Parts: sequence; C-alpha cells; structure tokens
Amino acid sequence: MSNVKYLLNTSVADGKSSLECQLQSNPQQALDDAQLAIDFINAFANTEGQKSRLAMLATIVNKARKALSK
Repeated sequence: MSNVKYLLNTSVADGKSSLECQLQSNPQQALDDAQLAIDFINAFANTEGQKSRLAMLATIVNKARKALSK
C-alpha cells in the first residue's frame, strides 16, 4: 500500500520511473501496484485532474501483463 501512496503523491514522471524499475525486477508487483492505484483514483479522486497519471498507470499495466505472459 505504501507503493500506491507514493504513486499517488509523487509526480507522474517519478511514478513512471519507479514502476518501470519495478517492472524489470518484479512485473507482478508492478501490475498489482499500478492496478490498485488506478482503482483508487477511479473510486476516490477527481479523474479529470489525473488523466496523465491514469494513462501512465494503464501503460505500466499493459507492459506488466505482456511481461508476465512471456
């Protein structure tokens, strides 16, 4: 959960960098963290102000799914 808090409270660029590093070492954890952050934003935040963050998280989810399917 602390990873998700970090993703929501840091810049989009920093969150992307962190998730891409995590994606290399643990794609399942990157997938879980990104999906949980998406779910949290959709449930509790103003999605209008989070479009770039949501797009970045969706990209990480797709990359993680691709990595896990190999």
